Amino acid sequence: MDNMKTGALIAQMRKEKGMTQKALADSIGVSNAAVSKWETGKGFPDISLLEPLSNALGLTVSEILAGERLEDTSLSDTLVRDMADISSKEQAQKAKLYNWLIAITTAVLYLTVSLITGRWEITWIIWIVYCIYRVVSEFIIRK
Repeated sequence: MDNMKTGALIAQMRKEKGMTQKALADSIGVSNAAVSKWETGKGFPDISLLEPLSNALGLTVSEILAGERLEDTSLSDTLVRDMADISSKEQAQKAKLYNWLIAITTAVLYLTVSLITGRWEITWIIWIVYCIYRVVSEFIIRK
C-alpha cells in the first residue's frame, strides 16, 4: 500500500464526482482534515472506513488499497471486505472491554470513597444509577 498513490486516487475520484473534501468527509463520518491527510499521503484511511469510502467514490476496496483502478477485483475485494468486517467486530469488542474496565474502575473508586468517608448511601445511589445506565445502553446498542 502506497499512501501517495492511494491519496492521489482518492483526490482524483473525489474531484471527478464533484465533491469537496468536506462533502466526502461528511458522507463517511470523518473530518475534512482526515480526507486532506489521506489525499496528501500523510495518512491512510482506517480499515473500517474502506468500504464506506469505496462506496462514496465509486471504487472497490481493492482499488483503494492498490491506489489505482484495477480490472478484475472480484475475489480480492470479497476477501478485503471480510477482513474489514472482522476488524470492525474486533474494534467493537475492544470498545466493550474498555467500557467494562471503566465500570469496574468506577466501582472500585466509589467503594474506596465510601470506605474513607463513611457515606455509603450517596455513592451507592450513584453506582446503581450508573449500572442501570450501562444495562440500558447495552440493550439499546444490541437492538
